[in-house]
Amino acid sequence: MAITVDDILEARDLSEPRLSPDGASAAVVVSDAQGSFVHLISLADGSVRRLSEEPVRAGRGLGGGCLGWLPDSSGLVVVTKTNGLQQVSLGGEMQSLLSIDERTVGSPAVSPDGTWVAVMVNQAEVWILDLDSKQTTRVDDGSYEFVLDPVWFQGSPVWQAWNPPNMAWDESVIMSTNGVIAQHPNRQHQQPQTDATGQHLAWLDDSSGWLNVATQLGVRANETFEHGSPTWGDRQRSWCFNSDATRIAFVRNEGGFGRLCTLDIASGTIREHAKAIHGQLSWVGNTLVALRTGGKTPTQVVAYDTAQIDDSSWPRQTLLIGARFDWTDHPALVEPQLLQVPSRDGVTLHARLYSSPQSNSRLLCMIHGGPTDQWQVTFMPRVTYWINRGYDVLIPDHRGSTGHGREFTQAMQGRWGDLDVDDVIDILESLGRRRAATALMGGSAGGLTALGVAMRRPDLVGCVRVVYPVCDIAALDATTHRFEAHYNRTLMGDVEETARKSQERSPIHHADKLAQVPLLIFHGTVDPVVDIAQSRQLAQAITAAGGNVELIEFDGEGHGFRSPDNNRREYEVTEAFLNRYLS
Repeated sequence: MAITVDDILEARDLSEPRLSPDGASAAVVVSDAQGSFVHLISLADGSVRRLSEEPVRAGRGLGGGCLGWLPDSSGLVVVTKTNGLQQVSLGGEMQSLLSIDERTVGSPAVSPDGTWVAVMVNQAEVWILDLDSKQTTRVDDGSYEFVLDPVWFQGSPVWQAWNPPNMAWDESVIMSTNGVIAQHPNRQHQQPQTDATGQHLAWLDDSSGWLNVATQLGVRANETFEHGSPTWGDRQRSWCFNSDATRIAFVRNEGGFGRLCTLDIASGTIREHAKAIHGQLSWVGNTLVALRTGGKTPTQVVAYDTAQIDDSSWPRQTLLIGARFDWTDHPALVEPQLLQVPSRDGVTLHARLYSSPQSNSRLLCMIHGGPTDQWQVTFMPRVTYWINRGYDVLIPDHRGSTGHGREFTQAMQGRWGDLDVDDVIDILESLGRRRAATALMGGSAGGLTALGVAMRRPDLVGCVRVVYPVCDIAALDATTHRFEAHYNRTLMGDVEETARKSQERSPIHHADKLAQVPLLIFHGTVDPVVDIAQSRQLAQAITAAGGNVELIEFDGEGHGFRSPDNNRREYEVTEAFLNRYLS
């Protein structure tokens, strides 16, 4: 059965399912072409209803930061798209709480006694708001430039914080109104969370070399797997306490695959309960609600019966599925093969290879962005679409990717545009595919890596398709957004070192080499992360060098394309491009 672009675009995005404190219902943000809205799912009968007609600011992927329940389950505090922070009753009545012109409010957390809500403002300040008087107070002392994820611990907020030149995954701390709670030099701390009473605190840190759950009292789920992803946004919630704070549920990353596990806090015992990638965990009584997704599993909201404490698989109920297309037993849904490849300098590299059941012998190497990130084995229609057309799809984890321990991730420092390129080349060479049957794809930082591979080894690839690619590393210092404004300091070095390395590694300075490979570029005209000027300058330089390049601009689009028409055109033009240059 052929998958169409419309089959993919009709899917709804599901984000941030949260169990009510009484366990009777789950709130979830449902996003489609009409906007993002909070819905309620009844755990008793499975019915779903839209809570309000007010659009909200949805989290991205497995992230959140949009909503928090009132402790009596009578309503929620939500971050709306245009009207700031609002309180909404279960009947849908809205009450304005906080709106600040030209500033972004996020990650609302209501205190266990229901009198206060903590929020972050512009990812730079932590405020608390009195729900009765609506008076606000800033409670952080300004010693950290970035703050995320405030929660209530023993009557006061605590939160994640970090300072440039570090990114959150380089070094970050757990901060409180009284000072630092958790800190290790050159280590990250993220996802602070408490139990329902606000008396027990835990977080994720990589002090052991692996990003694991750790409690304030010193109990740790110590294993050589990661329990979370890099802090690209707020409220990931890849772990949570149970109701009485005797157990912790967490998600284990097994080479890009996922597994839902628990930690018994008293004994330190870790148990396994379910496969697949999970996110946005919340646990009340004997019910755990989460997002669940996998190579063959369209993203869905599920509820687990957690009454069994042993290693048995928990019974699961599906509450809501994001996809509108019926993917049941579709032959294009395949699980990838895990690959381990030795690098040229003796390090084990990782990748996942999706093999099409009806292969046309063509290979798409799809490189993740970030570059500090990883494409886990989630439901990815952008991959399934090509598998359905006979393409095998390779997802490489070059050094700098997450999911394989701190040392593997930090190996990228100072070597962006170099080490990642070599690693992808080594992985590609290990497969021995024909040049004329191999294409590279990448977006943002993944676009830089794809272009770098084509620059160094044009003999490996038949063509390259990139979206909003980094073409001039040094130019990011002056043009990218606040969150990444200092990213080059760890990826490259100081400003002078960045300029020197950028001259060596950036595609804009090697148009003559890229002229040897057909290139297709898509870029939005209002991209706040990678300015469209980078793609325009690269296209002009390659054309001047006699190369074959096409740049398609999407008016009004940013770092990611939202318009269904633009998404449809991206797929259609890409497919024609691949058919033209691959055999």
